[in-house]
Amino acid sequence: MVNCKNCGAPLSLEEAVCPHCGTPNPEAQEHLKKLAQLDKDYKKTKKEVFEEVHKSKKGYGVLVILVMMLLANLAMIPFHAASYDIAEKIIASRMSDTEIIDTIETLMNEGEYIEMALFMDKYQLPYSKYGSYFQLSYLAEYYNRVIENMTDYLYMEDRYSDPLMKVCENAKEFKDEYVRIKKREYYPEMAAHCDRLNDEFDLYLKEYLKLNDEDIASISDLSSSQLLVLASERMAGHEE
Repeated sequence: MVNCKNCGAPLSLEEAVCPHCGTPNPEAQEHLKKLAQLDKDYKKTKKEVFEEVHKSKKGYGVLVILVMMLLANLAMIPFHAASYDIAEKIIASRMSDTEIIDTIETLMNEGEYIEMALFMDKYQLPYSKYGSYFQLSYLAEYYNRVIENMTDYLYMEDRYSDPLMKVCENAKEFKDEYVRIKKREYYPEMAAHCDRLNDEFDLYLKEYLKLNDEDIASISDLSSSQLLVLASERMAGHEE
């Protein structure tokens, strides 16, 4: 419990502004920042744990150790899951249209397009208000799916083609959507960001699927199955 800096009224950490005078509560903002950082640290540790499990061939002994590490990390967090739910509700309810747009614009300008898409999806922003950002958001969602499925493929102990097939399906969806966006040009102010994301996506395809410029240019003309065959050939040739 803290007191309002302006009128002295008692405030809880869940109150972003004073209900009596409307003065912002800096303690609540700091509380939310700490929750966000703790959540980020937890997700990072969780990801590292399961990646190590995928890569390890030492069986349950390693799994037990890694799970203990994860639990130790969780023990350092003095907040319950309910605190995160409260924090999210506060953020969603307190953010004005201007603050939402500022957040989206900041993420865009920093090139954090996937984070922008996740932010828009998390708070289920309506198309009627934020339509100009959705075409970029769609592209970023397809890119994120490619990364997730490629991660599944890379860290499988016994590789099979299904995750790679999903990578190719999502890659084709990305490219098809990008072509549609370039043709429509509904929101020309997004064009530079879409181009920037497309360039980044091409680099990812070159790095992980070992595609060249000619391969990438042909994606829209290929089926997902054809793209899978092409990517498999390029990756196999690179490993030899």
